[in-house]
Amino acid sequence: MRLISIWVAAAAVLAALGTTSGTAAVLKNAHASSSYFADTGQNLQESDIQWFRDQLKISDRYVEEQEGVWGMSWAHFLTMTFLVLFALGALVVLIQQQRRTKDIMETIRKEMENDNTDN
Repeated sequence: MRLISIWVAAAAVLAALGTTSGTAAVLKNAHASSSYFADTGQNLQESDIQWFRDQLKISDRYVEEQEGVWGMSWAHFLTMTFLVLFALGALVVLIQQQRRTKDIMETIRKEMENDNTDN
């Protein structure tokens, strides 16, 4: 079902660009692909990935045999780890800044009260 929606999206883009022959070809390929996958009974996700590898001519040597952490590549995992750590650090700094501002405002308020009572 997802493959069909990809083909329909591609047809919509071609239609928006005004290429009617390209739109017809894409829709024809969508129908052929959906019937092919329905007939063979293959895992659609693996078939989609293999189709893109074939279309982009990606060599098997560039395909990772072992996945990283939780199915992500190591680069993605490390990037997201640093992003989360940075966000948590920024949150800590924000909380400290608000506390310090609150303390300074309280000090100023007390000094102003003391000045008013001295007069």
